[in-house]
Amino acid sequence: MKRKLVKSLIAGGIVTTMVLTMAGCGTQKETSKEPVAAATVEDLKGKKISFLTSQGKFFEEYNTMAAAMKEKYGCEVEFQVVPDNEYYSLLKVKLSTAEVPDVFEYNYPTHNEELGVAKYCEDLSDQPWVEKLINPDLVKDKEDGKHYALPKESSSTYMAVYYNKDVLSSCGIEDPHPTTYQEFIDILDTVKAKAPDVTPLYMTNADTWTTQIFMTAGVPVTLGDNASNVYDSILKNETKFTDVPAFTDVLSDYVDLINGGYVNEDHLSAGYDTAAEKLGTGQAAMYLTIEGCVVDALTKYPNANLGSFVIPFNDVDMLPTGAYVQGLFVPSEGKQVGIAKAFLEAWSSPEIQNIYYKTKPGFPALNDTDGGESAECIQSLVDEYIATGNYTYELNDQMALASAIWPDLWNYYVEAASGVKTPEEVFETFQKQYVDYMQQQGIEGF
Repeated sequence: MKRKLVKSLIAGGIVTTMVLTMAGCGTQKETSKEPVAAATVEDLKGKKISFLTSQGKFFEEYNTMAAAMKEKYGCEVEFQVVPDNEYYSLLKVKLSTAEVPDVFEYNYPTHNEELGVAKYCEDLSDQPWVEKLINPDLVKDKEDGKHYALPKESSSTYMAVYYNKDVLSSCGIEDPHPTTYQEFIDILDTVKAKAPDVTPLYMTNADTWTTQIFMTAGVPVTLGDNASNVYDSILKNETKFTDVPAFTDVLSDYVDLINGGYVNEDHLSAGYDTAAEKLGTGQAAMYLTIEGCVVDALTKYPNANLGSFVIPFNDVDMLPTGAYVQGLFVPSEGKQVGIAKAFLEAWSSPEIQNIYYKTKPGFPALNDTDGGESAECIQSLVDEYIATGNYTYELNDQMALASAIWPDLWNYYVEAASGVKTPEEVFETFQKQYVDYMQQQGIEGF
């Protein structure tokens, strides 16, 4: 499952919130998609733009960007920030009932079909910023090849173990690069023995989207070249989750880390917002996460010395990554669609985009944006894995058709982590729910 990007880029500082919730779509409304009056950035003066996003995607830099928009274009931005676990269901209802904001932010393009963006959102393929995209192929709609959102970054979600170099060095470990899963365990054992006051591997199972990183990363690496065939077979109802050992094997490895005493005792109550401190101050040696945590940690603890390595699931040294970025969409039923498009044009300008990357350096989506200097431990993953094509897309993205019920699976993972369910029981339970859901959606084969 190796696919090489047009250019290897990441978004430093993006907490790619993968939280979704299952919800009814309400009464669907046909959208006219009638041509809207064109507007330019000069027309933004005196206008107010409603900007819907989730808590995990919202950063203080957005307020600074909004202030610059007001100063330069006379446009006010009204942010509507929704808790992560409520965002998906709220967004689905808004789109299907035409009670929409001017723009909204969401993962792009993996959830295009699920959200119905071809029906509910504007085709932005003719917008001037499209020509500036560094990695346009990643964000094209998989069905019609159109662009439905302004992306913030060119690729995202690098799932790796980020570690405190000083802690590992004190344990005699320099520049770790395990190539087998046992070598990964050996590193944990060494920290456990030589630094008893330090948590070898920090876990934050109070936030289930962090729990599931181990599985969404580990399953595709474990399946290897057969991954796409397995996903396709499950999506066609020819194969069950319970028929594929990789699912239970990877979850069993996760549970074994807990039972082996490698993680923090409060892992069930600890949340993602505690991780930057634990990693940055050396209270924890390692944390399996995405690149946004590194930026958070280095922002709060600039003297922290951090490194990274990939967990070699099934003894395979390959980086799991996301097949999506964050995108800004324009709903077709918005009250000022033309103005919203003009807003995206202004928002995409280098003077506005540079504000974000000045304090959250990374790799932006547009070729005239200065992304700053990325953290070495993130850049090294890009250079070693992304640039060489040695990566695979995470499980979630490859089976996006079932995205609405992923959060339930993630809750079952936590039940396994707490000993309420065995890994086998997790997938027995989820298989039944999965079939019911796919039947409700009218998916062929169910």
